[in-house]
Amino acid sequence: MTEQLVENEKLVLGIIRNYLNMNRILDPESIIPFIQSRLRESSIYLTYYAIELILKSLLNQKLIVKSSKLTHDDILINEKRKQIYSHIRDNPGTHFNKIIKELRISNHVVVWHLNILLKFNFIKKEIIDDHETYAIPNVDSKTAELSYYISKPKSQKIISYLRENYIGVSKTKLSADLQMHINTINKYLNILEDNKIIIKEQHSKKILYFLNDKLPKIVRVFMIEQ
Repeated sequence: MTEQLVENEKLVLGIIRNYLNMNRILDPESIIPFIQSRLRESSIYLTYYAIELILKSLLNQKLIVKSSKLTHDDILINEKRKQIYSHIRDNPGTHFNKIIKELRISNHVVVWHLNILLKFNFIKKEIIDDHETYAIPNVDSKTAELSYYISKPKSQKIISYLRENYIGVSKTKLSADLQMHINTINKYLNILEDNKIIIKEQHSKKILYFLNDKLPKIVRVFMIEQ
């Protein structure tokens, strides 16, 4: 992208902001005559095709979105939307019910703001364990998945228990002491082992579970907060 095109993008984006501030909705085709007229007032000439290319670039960068009254710079001005974004940024792999519960914001308001954050690429959506989960775009899927499972109360109970019982614990003792069904214990032990949070070792005729000495950072942070 040339320096001139960047400057033209800034110029056109400023005009679009003025247009949207008039309580109008962005329609890339119908806005071009408005942009041309504003450019003429500033003695600047861009062809219809040049403006189309700039609009396409702005749309691809998610600086503007079709059928919206907002631009990228407007997104975090709204306090509730900023609160939701901050929660997702700090809790990759969070899901709808957790957002509602922890932020105490009504369902329809959360839905509205999530859609805007997704449209402008502030967040991304992924399916983990059959749940729609959210993270900011630069968080990789593995980190989001790990954070999702670590946030589960059952995972937290197992991690805390193994932290206190560092000599190793059998699956049956975990099930009994934590009052979790053996199938549930199996599920979470497999998840935690796959994510290198716990390890298992054969001792005599028993398989014992331990916390991994080299825990991922996100788990170490959780343990510090407990």
